[in-house]
Amino acid sequence: MQNFTRPARTSLALLFAGGRRLADLVLSTDPKQRRCIVVQLLTALIMVVCTGAMALGARYGMADARHVGALGALCALASLTFFTLIRSGRNQRYRDPTLAFAQTIVAQTLVALAYAIGGPFHAVALMVLSLVMVFGMFSMRASAVRIACLYTIAILGLVMAWRVKTDPLHFPLRIELIYFAVMATTLPAISGLSGHLMGMRQRLKLQKFALEEALERIHEMATRDELTSLPNRRFMMAQLQEHALQRARGGQPFYIGMIDLDHFKSINDTHGHAVGDEVLRAFGVQARHALQTTDLIGRWGGEEFLLVLPETQAGAPTRAVAHLRTKLGAAQVSAAVPQLRVGFSSGFTRYLDGEPIDQAIERADRALYQAKLAGRNQCVVT
Repeated sequence: MQNFTRPARTSLALLFAGGRRLADLVLSTDPKQRRCIVVQLLTALIMVVCTGAMALGARYGMADARHVGALGALCALASLTFFTLIRSGRNQRYRDPTLAFAQTIVAQTLVALAYAIGGPFHAVALMVLSLVMVFGMFSMRASAVRIACLYTIAILGLVMAWRVKTDPLHFPLRIELIYFAVMATTLPAISGLSGHLMGMRQRLKLQKFALEEALERIHEMATRDELTSLPNRRFMMAQLQEHALQRARGGQPFYIGMIDLDHFKSINDTHGHAVGDEVLRAFGVQARHALQTTDLIGRWGGEEFLLVLPETQAGAPTRAVAHLRTKLGAAQVSAAVPQLRVGFSSGFTRYLDGEPIDQAIERADRALYQAKLAGRNQCVVT
């Protein structure tokens, strides 16, 4: 049984893969273009239904086969033209890439032709007419739907008047007036429904944007320190776990570091907590500017910061920290105390493969303590 099911599963997998390749070939791999092509194919399907109904009538002698053949050729030409425009990407030049309005106008014109050649069963075209409008209202603006409705009423009115005059047997005046009245009331109703639908879509779009902004703000609050605008402790722990996981899979070695601003308590006691907050914000600004994009730094708590630095060719993280120390030492960290300058002590350790993250952080913290004991404003790597 196992020997039988394995080839069967392989065949199914190949079949599905072939189907996906065929779909990509016909519908494109671009999601937006795919939607446009689907709209076009649905419109083509409506034309096929209309032509099929006419062909059925021709088979039973109720329509001229030559007229039906000409109608089918026109439908095929229109479908091929729109498909080529969309599949080639030329539709992107237009305001509405779906070409829904143009397709609706062409489809309604062809339905009007089907109505004209339909003979005894021409009323079938009215159902297709409404179907085209219902389908179009999901892809067009409300104003475009109104224009398409007015065009449809006008062209069908002209066709009805012409056929009443040329073929009163199959197009009696009283019946055609009823058909026209039904059409003239149904299509404006569809137009009104389209406006309501467009309003709902617009409100949903605004709500979606508002929700995305709210989620983004929530994410910022959950992962970023409000004072320094650096990542917070929760985010840094998650990043450390991710780095450790990547390292276990053969990723790049990295260092974990702790930074502590020197004499920060004295700054708060001497100049006040407002100046202390300015110092923290200034450190955050300098850290973002001085460190590389591959380096991570976040506020660990109080005046302590945690760093994650990929191992350089030299194997030490002191270069990046020295650059940050220079930038911070030259910066004006407080407008209230312009002469104030701030330094920091730092301790780094190389993450050992497979060790718990807490253990590596503790080792970096001990290196920081050694830097403090050695006189501050320096870096110790263990």
